[in-house]
Amino acid sequence: MSDNINIKYEYVPRFKAGDPESVSYLEEHGYVVIANALSDQESTKALNLIWDYLEGLDTGIDRNDRDTWDNDRWPTAVHGGILPGHGIGHSAAQWYIRDIPAVKEAFAAVWDDEDLLVSFDGVALWRPWTYNENWRTNNGPSWMHIDQHPIGRPGKHCVQGLVNLLPSSPATGGNVMVPGSHKRFAQIPERYAERLSRIHPKIDHFRFPNDDPLLADSQPIICHMQAGDLMLWDSRTIHCSSPGLETPTGDQQLFRAASLICMMPKSKSNADVIAMRKEAVQNLTSTTNWSDRFINADEFPDIAAAGKNAFKLPPIPVLNVNQRKMVGWDE
Repeated sequence: MSDNINIKYEYVPRFKAGDPESVSYLEEHGYVVIANALSDQESTKALNLIWDYLEGLDTGIDRNDRDTWDNDRWPTAVHGGILPGHGIGHSAAQWYIRDIPAVKEAFAAVWDDEDLLVSFDGVALWRPWTYNENWRTNNGPSWMHIDQHPIGRPGKHCVQGLVNLLPSSPATGGNVMVPGSHKRFAQIPERYAERLSRIHPKIDHFRFPNDDPLLADSQPIICHMQAGDLMLWDSRTIHCSSPGLETPTGDQQLFRAASLICMMPKSKSNADVIAMRKEAVQNLTSTTNWSDRFINADEFPDIAAAGKNAFKLPPIPVLNVNQRKMVGWDE
């Protein structure tokens, strides 16, 4: 790791979904952990549904045989072991998790708004790299970033989230947060004027070099999370993910499984974007975390390179009233 970045595993406070103190903690620290947004039974069901999706890709993946988890059969993964495309955003697993009441309750408390649109995000799955070193994901210091353009989107715009489906530990690793770094967001345009001039204001991704002073005097942490916990973080907060700080002892199961999810007020979106979101359900198009813009994750270079026929996509979801409202339908 870089000399100035020493990631620490930390047991942080965990709050009930909807607790006003969770919102205060988020505003102060730039992240918060919501306890038991999913029950143990719901977490197990969600993970089984993810395996259903993987086995349904028709590439020969078998949840009980790690030798079938090789890259030739596994769906396209990008930084951090994230699976962003190939229908994952409309899989039964993702729509099941989005419909869990406590998940929406946590976001509703953040925005003080019940009328929310959900992202069509994917999942993060970490295969046991102690069995296959090629499955090891990127070390945290190599891709510390924010997911909001400091000039194109000044101020607070988005709170991202993930639902942990397996318990974390110092050996598994997880998401890395730099607490309080969202408060320095306004300094970035002045500090990186030349670099930002090369990034279009609509590109909501900015990486920091390992020796950045914004990282030198802050303690990056991996938060302990139980299965079913929901982590929320401000898109201005410097973050990434990283493998464990210790070498895991097992190699039979996934080291990490997390559902990426983001909800934003419908009032931040517009009719054109909502129309594209409705079409995305029928076309099984995944997106990024933003719901006020339509960013097609299936157009990411790595996803596009795999080709549209590389995997058998899941069936078009049949949504209930609550899920339809999260797309943008009125009922």
